Amino acid sequence: MKFLYSPNGAYLFDNLIDLLRNQERHNNIVVDATFNELVKETMLEKAQFERLTDAALLKTSLQQVTQILDSELKARGVGVDSSSYTKDAQKRLKFAAKEMASLAAAAHGDENQRQVPEPLVSSQGIQFQLTPLAIGSQFNGLYAFAVETATFDLEALQKKYAVEGDWFPATITENDFLFIVDYSSILVNLSNLSHDHWPEAKEKLVEMMDCLRPT
Repeated sequence: MKFLYSPNGAYLFDNLIDLLRNQERHNNIVVDATFNELVKETMLEKAQFERLTDAALLKTSLQQVTQILDSELKARGVGVDSSSYTKDAQKRLKFAAKEMASLAAAAHGDENQRQVPEPLVSSQGIQFQLTPLAIGSQFNGLYAFAVETATFDLEALQKKYAVEGDWFPATITENDFLFIVDYSSILVNLSNLSHDHWPEAKEKLVEMMDCLRPT
């Protein structure tokens, strides 16, 4: 199943459908949280590639998630009205949408300086991209993310690195770097380090992405 460019979204989407299939609406705190996380994932993806106001970012993301969800629920024979989840997300995600739109506007401020993600392939054949993160004109980290449905093999990561946490998000500390590992992406914050450290961080980040596995 494809969901934008986000393997995390695909993973959450499958979980959401399973939850809706097995839970009653009155016991749906987890369902609400999963739906909201899907919308946040979608907003994050859109903000990277489109110039939108916070209201438009939230609205179009809600519409996209809801349309795909309704279509998949119908195809799988699950009779659930998603309108209540949309209302909850619209209320709870206003601030997140404002923050994402603001950061995206700063990152898009000079298109000539915008960094294009570098396409790479892991040793397991998983396609991923590596890109600097930017706030305004100041880079503050590196972000690697799979562009197909995949997830990290935590056991493989634990054999190679000192992983803190038994589930996602987990963290890995290597030298002066702190890597934050999610289902199929890794973020390393370099804001307090000189640019001389970036090649080493990039090399380690690419190495860690070899622990991606197909789902």
